[in-house]
Amino acid sequence: MRENLVRYLVWQMRDFARERAVALLLIGLAIGFTTIAPFKAMQVSFDDVAARRVLLISLPQVAFIAAFVAFNGMISSDRKMGYYRFLFSKPVSIPVFYAQRFVVYMVGFLAVFALLLAVFGLVVKPVAPLGALAYCALVYLSLGGIAFFISSLFRHDWPILAAVFLGSSILHSIWDTREGWRRMVISVLPPLHKLNAALGDIVSRGTVDTTAVMWLLGYSAFFFAAGLMVLRRRPIG
Repeated sequence: MRENLVRYLVWQMRDFARERAVALLLIGLAIGFTTIAPFKAMQVSFDDVAARRVLLISLPQVAFIAAFVAFNGMISSDRKMGYYRFLFSKPVSIPVFYAQRFVVYMVGFLAVFALLLAVFGLVVKPVAPLGALAYCALVYLSLGGIAFFISSLFRHDWPILAAVFLGSSILHSIWDTREGWRRMVISVLPPLHKLNAALGDIVSRGTVDTTAVMWLLGYSAFFFAAGLMVLRRRPIG
């Protein structure tokens, strides 16, 4: 079984490169161009502060959209397209297979952003990559567990995932200061609003709000574990 997982690891890396990496690169370049082009047109000279400001504008947009693309159909596509018949014709643990895919996609996700940051350094100004990559990793891990769970349950996970994330962001923004039942509702929603504050802390100051990060990762880890439980108990077909 372990040999089969190692063999599938190569296929998972190849699938990410072919099916998602190019799309992520194009998304990053497109958003980066629309953000940077006006400054270039005005012949703005980028010092360290200006370069970091542009990065803070573009990075969260690219990271969130790229995460959606990376998560789309992570599990559900195999069920919807019937690929599971081929994938699991050999003895392999289904939960471990998809957990491995989750990790492979994260590595690929960060590799794409490392390349985008290199392009940013050539076009704008080199910036320290560790903070930006740490933020991208936090975005992936914070959203990933929820996406994993939704994809384990539904054949069409994309619209459900978008509704959950968008609805959570909207309700947090309008009910954040409310009390009573509204406070109870937003307390059980994904705490994605905490990622906005984390951006400046991680990228600009190199610090983190430990409580916020633990809440983000703990919430996502709970749903990741729930997704593994679904895969263990529910027939993949």
